[in-house]
Amino acid sequence: MHHVHWRGAGHCAGAGKGVTSWQVQRLVPAHAAVYQALRLRGLKEHPEAFTSSHEEDLARPLDAAEARLTDSPALPHDAFFGGWRSNQLIGVVGMQGRYRQKERHTATVVGLFVVAEARGLGVGDALMQALLRHARHCSALRQLDLTVTAGNDPARQLYERLGFCVWGVYPDAVCVNGVYADKVHLALPLR
Repeated sequence: MHHVHWRGAGHCAGAGKGVTSWQVQRLVPAHAAVYQALRLRGLKEHPEAFTSSHEEDLARPLDAAEARLTDSPALPHDAFFGGWRSNQLIGVVGMQGRYRQKERHTATVVGLFVVAEARGLGVGDALMQALLRHARHCSALRQLDLTVTAGNDPARQLYERLGFCVWGVYPDAVCVNGVYADKVHLALPLR
């Protein structure tokens, strides 16, 4: 059994099916296959939104996803959260710490993705709230950072609503099918 660091719930109107509930919980190695499948879907559907590529992640074995979701004393700031509806993973987000001596007080938000059919229901916000709650319980963490592809206004607006502030832009940071895109850097002080 695993410990759920944050559990939240929301309600959304289903397409003519009444109200559907969803919840957020910490992902564990047993979720590796569904996590990996959803991550691959995000990378394929929105290659411009991620630094990783679908092809690179497709080549990674399942045990890489299991390792990513394993709670480890050596990686105390790393955590991944999933949004679930009817036992289906509908969204994910992660936090990866930096562990070099001079950077141990920082971590990066990675891989926020919500399936198209669940967007606009507050799942992304709930995932980020769970991640922020976890981050604030990590006493050594002082700051979170993340990047968002220029033009991904819904994601950027979510981050800014949560208190993240832009501190710079990396021009032509990613190239997808010959098209270059900037990455906007944002940070959030935790203390």
